[in-house]
Amino acid sequence: MKETDYHTYHRLLMGEAISHSVLPSRIKHSSIFKQLLESGIVEKTKVGRGFCFMVSDTMNYRDFFSTTFPEKDTSISKSGNIRQFRDSKARKVATEAVFFLRGFSAIRLEDQTLDLGHYTQNFGLFAVKSPSLETKKICFVENLHPFLMAENLLGNDYVYIHKYGRIGAKSIKPFKLGEALVFVDYDFNGLDEYLRIKSVFPQAQLYIPENFETLFERFAKSLKGNKAVASAQVKSSLLPEVVKIRNLVERHHRFLEQEILFHD
Repeated sequence: MKETDYHTYHRLLMGEAISHSVLPSRIKHSSIFKQLLESGIVEKTKVGRGFCFMVSDTMNYRDFFSTTFPEKDTSISKSGNIRQFRDSKARKVATEAVFFLRGFSAIRLEDQTLDLGHYTQNFGLFAVKSPSLETKKICFVENLHPFLMAENLLGNDYVYIHKYGRIGAKSIKPFKLGEALVFVDYDFNGLDEYLRIKSVFPQAQLYIPENFETLFERFAKSLKGNKAVASAQVKSSLLPEVVKIRNLVERHHRFLEQEILFHD
């Protein structure tokens, strides 16, 4: 998206009402904005003789914003938020990327060898911020609970990694990786995360279980809020694995959580 798009969506995030005449036509007629309206995350309200747009579902809009602009650079401090809004979470702040790691082999971290197996077996995980990481076989896991038991599904050969918050390309560019697997929810947000990772590591593959269609038919849940909004890159992707999941989600308006893969 363009810089003006970011500023417009950010104004909505800050609670502003934007009049119909002021909202850029490019945004007004975009599929993303239409989906925000259709899902009730943004509402169109009559004001006097005109209309304005404002956020009606703050939680899901924040999720949408962080997914669409995962690592937009800002210089906003928490103390500044408190002074201006009396709320340290009122708007996005610049933070360092925090990653959780699990695995059963040694890795290179900040040019040092780390026995990741020791930390996994004794403490459950290893946490590090903004790392320079090198490993031969890695699996990105979107959600925390599946991350904590991923080896039960995918084995002990991978280094499993989970980021606190959405993954952006900037945070993983310092990594040096061999094989890369991406294990996410089978929805628009998961596909968006996969495409962001693949933009940095073209060798990355999306994990899709062999019985995916059966699992989807039995356990798929209705799309709600932010999960019903597909990013521009998800909608335009021609990758077969993305097209497969996207079409299924769009057709049934349902998605499959990665947690279901751990159920018998």
